[in-house]
Amino acid sequence: MVEKGFGVDTDALASFGTTAAGLGAELGTVGTSTLTGVDSLPADAFGALGGEVGLSAAFQQAAKAQLDAVAAAAAGLSGFATAVSKAGTAYTEQQAQAEDDINHSYQV
Repeated sequence: MVEKGFGVDTDALASFGTTAAGLGAELGTVGTSTLTGVDSLPADAFGALGGEVGLSAAFQQAAKAQLDAVAAAAAGLSGFATAVSKAGTAYTEQQAQAEDDINHSYQV
């Protein structure tokens, strides 16, 4: 017989939420520590000509954008992990409420 219905593996959601949260934190830590300082080059880092044509400023701007992107990716992954965990919890609560509602309707 073919099983009908819809089910959610809440253990898998909880596990993914925990794993993804850890990865988000690790990405933020490793990414920012690796890139720390790249956006603070001296004006003459690429020589006098590099400073004159704005190469140092352009590099600083690109490095800052990279730092911001790593922080945003880490925050996004952590937020996604939280949402996945909450989805599993909400599903479990909804199933329990539905079961209570069905049991209550039979008692009436």
